[in-house]
Amino acid sequence: MTNPFYVLNHEDANFAIQYHVADPAKQEYLKSQWKRFKCYDPALSQTYEVLCRPTNPNLEVTVDRYMPIGAPTGRYRVEVFVPAKYSTSRRVIFTVTHYVRTSDAGAQEEYSYAMVDMSELSDVWHPLGEFHLDPSLGREIGKVRQYDLSIEDPPAQASYGPVRWVPLFSLPGKKARFDAPVGTQDERNAPFPTGRVMFGKYPIWVGRWYDANPFLSWYTYGYHTGADLNLAGNTEADRGKEIYSIGDGTVTFAGRAGSWGNIIVISHPEARVTLPDGSRRKQAVYSRYGHVDNRILVRAGQRVKRGQPIGYIGLAANAINGAHLHFDICYTDLLAKRPAHWPNLDVIRALRWYARQSESRSYLSAQLSIKKEIISNYLDPFVFLKENHG
Repeated sequence: MTNPFYVLNHEDANFAIQYHVADPAKQEYLKSQWKRFKCYDPALSQTYEVLCRPTNPNLEVTVDRYMPIGAPTGRYRVEVFVPAKYSTSRRVIFTVTHYVRTSDAGAQEEYSYAMVDMSELSDVWHPLGEFHLDPSLGREIGKVRQYDLSIEDPPAQASYGPVRWVPLFSLPGKKARFDAPVGTQDERNAPFPTGRVMFGKYPIWVGRWYDANPFLSWYTYGYHTGADLNLAGNTEADRGKEIYSIGDGTVTFAGRAGSWGNIIVISHPEARVTLPDGSRRKQAVYSRYGHVDNRILVRAGQRVKRGQPIGYIGLAANAINGAHLHFDICYTDLLAKRPAHWPNLDVIRALRWYARQSESRSYLSAQLSIKKEIISNYLDPFVFLKENHG
């Protein structure tokens, strides 16, 4: 198992604030804009003290988080924790320094940009990118810089939460491969993901298949446990399209499952997973395919191979439109015991009646209980396939 490296708060020696103004009075004003608040991380069951401040049309403040000493050379996924509170900015700029080039003119950092819409995130770790980092080249390697610059009128709030560097080093042993559950053979064999987006925001997985409802999105039925995969085109473009097993495994359930319509669950004996605390290991996982039409091609107990057709995309029970494939990954044995599981459905129904009280303590507590149940059982399927494909 490999564990991540953290900078948790502003009291850490690897957390540094810089003010890009010369006037002392202006500096004091900028310092006065900082607020502190506490937020809860359901993935680590930990509370952080986080700084926030309004965005600024002029670059005046930057915050650096440096990679902790002792991190080895290798590939890392760099992530920032975005709290639900004081994170309303839609255009927060980050840079990650991945190389320092020296010349007669001095040292020059090479970095990558990431633009984060904090308004759509809520108490989650959000990836800024994956990089090969060699900390022996200098303290700047792996540095995450966050800017107050954002042209938003009126100014929005941006949080400056914890940052972590998740090692993506090779785990020992043979790597099992997993592919997307949709698309042509060529599309499923191609690099994952495509790097493209649909409608400016939805990630395209393969071909023209995009995720219209990503992991942990808050919507009518609570926080989403996985992905809703749609084929670009009209609303019926994906109805009847083939569904494929993402990897070798054994079918544990195939059939009717209440409001789901039909579902299929497959047990995979070994995959590489990043757990919610950022640690990585090999373990068994379950993949679930929801809203399958009645032409189910497999049965419980049957062994399947990666890329084997298992069914066709259909509708949820009693639905007349809105065909799509619900796809999720479970890292516990929950789906072996409860293949039709959906987190805290009774609580979700109650929350619909109290939508006007969405800022109340009881409402937020109920939301948190739903999120914790998902994080305790499910993985982001997009990240899972990215780590296990190819």
